[in-house]
Amino acid sequence: MRESEGVALVEEGGTDLPPVAPVLMESLRAVGYSTPAAIADLVDNSITANASSVSIRFTGGTAAFVAIIDDGEGMSDSELVAAMRFGSRDPREKRPDGDLGRFGLGMKTASLSQCRRMTVASLKEGELAIRAWDLDECESRRAWWLQKPTSDELVPDALATLATQGHGTAVIWEKLDRLYPVESTSPLRQLEMAMEGVADHLAMVFHRFLSGEMAGPFTIDVNGRPLPVLDPFLGNHPRGQSLHTEKFTIGGHDVVVTPYVLPFPSRMGATEMDRVGGRESLKTAHGFYIYRGGRLMVPGGWYRIVPSDELIRLARIKVDVPIELDHLWKVDVRKTMAEPPFALRPNLKRIVGAVTNRSKAVYKHRGVPVETDRVSLWERHELRGGAVTWRINRAHPILQAMLNGASSVIGMEQVYRLLEDSVPVHDIYVHVSNDLPVGSGETEMTEVELETLATTLLGAFAEVPEMRRTVVERLHLTDPFSRYPDMAQRIMGKLRQ
Repeated sequence: MRESEGVALVEEGGTDLPPVAPVLMESLRAVGYSTPAAIADLVDNSITANASSVSIRFTGGTAAFVAIIDDGEGMSDSELVAAMRFGSRDPREKRPDGDLGRFGLGMKTASLSQCRRMTVASLKEGELAIRAWDLDECESRRAWWLQKPTSDELVPDALATLATQGHGTAVIWEKLDRLYPVESTSPLRQLEMAMEGVADHLAMVFHRFLSGEMAGPFTIDVNGRPLPVLDPFLGNHPRGQSLHTEKFTIGGHDVVVTPYVLPFPSRMGATEMDRVGGRESLKTAHGFYIYRGGRLMVPGGWYRIVPSDELIRLARIKVDVPIELDHLWKVDVRKTMAEPPFALRPNLKRIVGAVTNRSKAVYKHRGVPVETDRVSLWERHELRGGAVTWRINRAHPILQAMLNGASSVIGMEQVYRLLEDSVPVHDIYVHVSNDLPVGSGETEMTEVELETLATTLLGAFAEVPEMRRTVVERLHLTDPFSRYPDMAQRIMGKLRQ
């Protein structure tokens, strides 16, 4: 397993030129794994090994580590050595159902993107196999040096868990130069924050496994805390919508597409909002949800099929892609990116049109029938250039009653409250979300009108000198005078005389 730097095997017609081990290993650390994506790649391996539980544990201090421990079938020593090889599987190879791997790189590149030493311990049929890659050791030897540690060198917690289970695999990260930088002012807090992101990510990526939909009971915990079961489509919500499922055959395999429209946010309780991924996800996570073997790869986005729009953020489209179509969907090493094949785009575009129209309808009507004869306190007025504004409906019975002397029965405070409570916030939001112009609706006032209004205002406080002074001094800040600063200053000068 060793070659010297710069040594190549020369044959007639070519040269066998192996990569320099430490240089390539360091370069592979920059593939682009985030901590959540790296651990998700390891959970893929656990699912492939028919695990029913995955436990993620971490701690700081001088012996800081992160361990991902499953109760899968485990590996023999020869199987483990093969799995530790970089590029251990041909991505063109046909894989069995439930195998979420692809390139034979994930466990190694994902792990070493986060640490400088990864150890894998696997228990199968009573035999414990242990192997480790240590970047510092490989650099020292200038070789692909796969270590064979003893059980005494293992993190005790991982070894004890494997022994209790009787089978399974533990991937242990040590020398956490990127997760637990000792030079940091608070390395433990940095590690904890990274692992909080891991929990949220795994709960969404593996939500169909955690719900039992894919392969029976399956759990993931982070330091003993079980992950919640999420449902980004709220399929069972009475006010949600599930459109017709369609199948499209690509390369001899079926791609299954199911569109959903979430309920209007006000129709969701706190628990439902958490299940869908949180309120923030409503803003950012609409669009296509691409699954590979039931595992979420892409949580939202429209692939330039339709522009992102506030009114379509309730639309989510589940797309189930078989692993046999990885090459057509351009699945990357990290399994965080995929691109729909060109042949499928026309059908996706048609489905997008239908589901986004449903989303817009929910936003515009909020599930309430439109009452054309409704007498509103506010009226929408069309202005020039397509702009609109909303004004108080002076013909409303309550306001008419006030004008006709009913102020002793209907108090002004009550009228204020009615106006505040009936502001057409939703209609304004829908209008603005469509990038349509909004006019101010302001009526131009002359200086004579402003001066008359100011004089009337002061007259109302004839018996309150202190209030009169305050009104005068703040007149230029008071609407509508503040819209005409020069006129306001002149009027203030007159009122002070």
